[in-house]
Amino acid sequence: MRSRSSSLSSITDLFRPSNPTGLRSRDLSSTRLSALKKEIQTDAHLIPLKDLYTNLETDPVSGLRKEQAHRRLAYDGPNTLTPATQYGWPLLLFKSLCTGFSTLIWLGAILCLTAFVIERATKLDPGTDNLYLGCVLITVDVICGLFSFFQNYQSCKIMKSFKSMIPMHTRCTRDGVLDTEMPVRDLVKGDIVEVRAGDVIPADIRIIDSKGFKVDNSSLTGESVAVSRSNVEGTENILDSPNVAFFSALCVEGYAKGVVLCCGDLTALGRVAGLAARLQPKPSPLAQELHRFMRYVSVWALTLGFVVATACFALGYPFMQTIIFVIGMIVANIPEGLQPTVTASLTLTAKRMVSKNCLVKNLESIEALGACTTICSDKTGTLTENKMCVRHIWMWNREFMMATDGDDSMYQHKAFEHLKICAALCSSATVENETIRGDASEKAILNFLLQFNDPIGIRGNFPKVAEIPFNSVNKYQMSIHSDSQTKYLLVIKGAPECILTKCSTIMAENKEVAITEETAAVIDKVIENLAGTGERILAFADLQIDATQFDLNLDFDMDEANFPLKDLRFLGLMGLIDPPRKEVRSAIEHVRSAGVRVMMVTGDHPATARAIASDVGIATQRDCRVVTGAELRRMTPDLLTKTLEKHYEIVFARTSPTQKLQIVEACQKLGGVVAVTGDGVNDAPALKCADIGISMGITGSQVSQHTADIILIDDNFATIVVGIEEGRKIFDNLKKSVCYILISNVPEIFPVFMFVLFSIPLPLGVMTILCVDLGTDMWPAVALSFEQAESDVMSRPPRAGPLVSPRMLALTYGHLGLMEFAAGMFAYFVVMAEFGFYPKDLFGIRKQWDCEAVNDLPDSLGQEWTYWERKEAERAGQAAYFAAVVVAQMTNGIICKTRYNSIFHVGMRNMVLNMGLVFELLLACFVCYTPGLNTFLRTYPLPLKWWFLALPYSALMFAFDELRKYCIRKRLFRAWYNNITLY
Repeated sequence: MRSRSSSLSSITDLFRPSNPTGLRSRDLSSTRLSALKKEIQTDAHLIPLKDLYTNLETDPVSGLRKEQAHRRLAYDGPNTLTPATQYGWPLLLFKSLCTGFSTLIWLGAILCLTAFVIERATKLDPGTDNLYLGCVLITVDVICGLFSFFQNYQSCKIMKSFKSMIPMHTRCTRDGVLDTEMPVRDLVKGDIVEVRAGDVIPADIRIIDSKGFKVDNSSLTGESVAVSRSNVEGTENILDSPNVAFFSALCVEGYAKGVVLCCGDLTALGRVAGLAARLQPKPSPLAQELHRFMRYVSVWALTLGFVVATACFALGYPFMQTIIFVIGMIVANIPEGLQPTVTASLTLTAKRMVSKNCLVKNLESIEALGACTTICSDKTGTLTENKMCVRHIWMWNREFMMATDGDDSMYQHKAFEHLKICAALCSSATVENETIRGDASEKAILNFLLQFNDPIGIRGNFPKVAEIPFNSVNKYQMSIHSDSQTKYLLVIKGAPECILTKCSTIMAENKEVAITEETAAVIDKVIENLAGTGERILAFADLQIDATQFDLNLDFDMDEANFPLKDLRFLGLMGLIDPPRKEVRSAIEHVRSAGVRVMMVTGDHPATARAIASDVGIATQRDCRVVTGAELRRMTPDLLTKTLEKHYEIVFARTSPTQKLQIVEACQKLGGVVAVTGDGVNDAPALKCADIGISMGITGSQVSQHTADIILIDDNFATIVVGIEEGRKIFDNLKKSVCYILISNVPEIFPVFMFVLFSIPLPLGVMTILCVDLGTDMWPAVALSFEQAESDVMSRPPRAGPLVSPRMLALTYGHLGLMEFAAGMFAYFVVMAEFGFYPKDLFGIRKQWDCEAVNDLPDSLGQEWTYWERKEAERAGQAAYFAAVVVAQMTNGIICKTRYNSIFHVGMRNMVLNMGLVFELLLACFVCYTPGLNTFLRTYPLPLKWWFLALPYSALMFAFDELRKYCIRKRLFRAWYNNITLY
């Protein structure tokens, strides 16, 4: 007991506004997070109230003294939720602009600007290509970074949505005076508060006195069933304790008076809010893939830069010239178009998903869903319809299962008429504007009765004269109704074990018979069977009271019970259940066939959870492990991990918010990519910690929707299957896009080698590289995301290889890229030859070619060329090289449509790609033929015949790739191509 109290005391110190710990802000936030992950440990709900008053130095009648309350308020801080230490928007913007793959682009931009500065300092007439390229790279990085910034900035709304759940005023007694407008933020431990129907609980309170007090604890438990709270003995777990009402819970019925146990951040809601605000999810699988690719590209670029520097020094180039060459090589290796391609592909996919009832808030999450290995699904509203209904009725040894049309034999059962009357009078649900209002169970009963008669009319025929509301002690609801001037009808419903003890007879088909031991055993067996199906069982009984036999004087005393509460007539049982969604079972089968593990994590009863899990296909084996919250509290993290490894099928029931978080972290510890569904405030920490947080669009709370990455507009688990398929498709298509982009890297890199090692005029300039990477390549690269999913996308395990694999690099750099480079060089040499410079005479000519003082350089035919005339010919050669790359890339766009199927099998049905290929050619023509623009971009108005120079190489690339894919499909040459190029 003491250890628990001291633990509470120590955590209280962590959340004091004065920060007595002396920790730095970041360390304090981390320490608070560690403390919040632990279960609530306190005995304030277990000790006698007298001892609690002594500990809190308060009085149940007069409350705290005002001076005492003010001191506590100054010491502990206001009854509000403290936001976690957050970055200001400038720092958040900086982090968004300078993380992941954007770091490499920033490096490229800095190197370009550095090269421009060096040229400006060493040349009389420096070029501006590097300046323009650096500025364009900065623009691309800023645009993509702003997307990330706006996504991250949304998380600031999480704490605001928690604060919207807090009431502004409450009723509080201090110095013996009741203040009905006490600001909730001024409440402190020990205050005496009053709560009435419709009020929101202003803090965690222990009940002192109550009358018919019911609260909706869905904000913490996720279950929207109203539960009774009263001054009774508490349970070990404070979250299940019937004598405690929690901050933000809604009082749906009755009245209560309580003493404040915790305020602000230390309340159960405050702990959930603190976890949701402080948890930092790990990078998405796509971000990790891009980060890995960035490392590979960086190492590759630096290696090539080192090779170029070594070669330059060996060939006697000046130091500054060598630096410029090295910078050019590094920049040429950076796929500038990858970042905008990924962003555009994810954005377009997210827009498509809206039409499929899936709203994507975090762009990378839709791809992460394709990599998902484990789904921790909530039960209510996700797997089920979130709509209680009557599923079974039992009367006198007859069990009826409610189908669409019902069972005709049930209508002839005499007990059914009495059962309908009893159920109508026991239910307090109402019908307003054709809408049924009330708690879930009573709405289900009333909706069932509306199929057979008019329950509202029955209530008019039997006016209510007295009532005992349901409470957790009695476990029943009883009311007395006027049947005539001298007769009354007592009706009662509640827990079967309580109702049966009050009954002596049972209504048979045509008469009443006594309840014998055999009859009681049969009823117990029925109750056990129905409970095993996960249904909530309610028993019904009634009794005719003749006022002439009791001296009642028409005045029923509900406290002293001056009326009979035994020898009742047992009418029957009703089994209520929140039925599974019809499409969920097939959806789960589909998901599991894709190698994704599905677990149920719910706050509901274990039997109900197990039954629903069996119905929807999560529990397909008899040995499916059901782990309760009580068992989880006794488990160490290692034991939980071993349990997850040992049992594939697991159902977690009666879990708390921190336990759901522990389950998610344990799954991630096993290396899984975890998706979590949830709709309540209690799900927020798990949603934030998961790799993919999925909230409900209809029943989801504002908090869960702000925390989640994806919102299911229709609250349907089956929509997740669509998301997984779309995520896998986008990853496959991103591979194709990356392959397409990397192929053009080779003809961009090798001209620098030719320029440095063989001293030829530069075959491809910086501006034309820019035209390829951020111009002609962009539409086709993005259009590949519109390709249809591969046939095996939902039959293979998650994540079939990394985004960029050695096989992809072998294909792009070792095969197709080299062919494209050959096409470019062929076009370049042909054009230069037409100007008079044959290939053999271009080698070793670079120094004279680039020297402005040389204005009489002879060509292969003996003609002399001035500096500016040579540069005009160089522009033509670079434009021809650019045109060859564009034509070859059009072929690559067709090649990259599929990884192993023939294009003749797949066809050209992707109209977005088809238009992209046409656009690529038109843009290249626009760049070459637009006056002024072609001068700025160093291109040239090419004669028509020069566009056909690359066609033989395009045909060779296409034929080679078709042959390669044929060999892959047939596994020829000992599957050599499968092992080398099947990415």
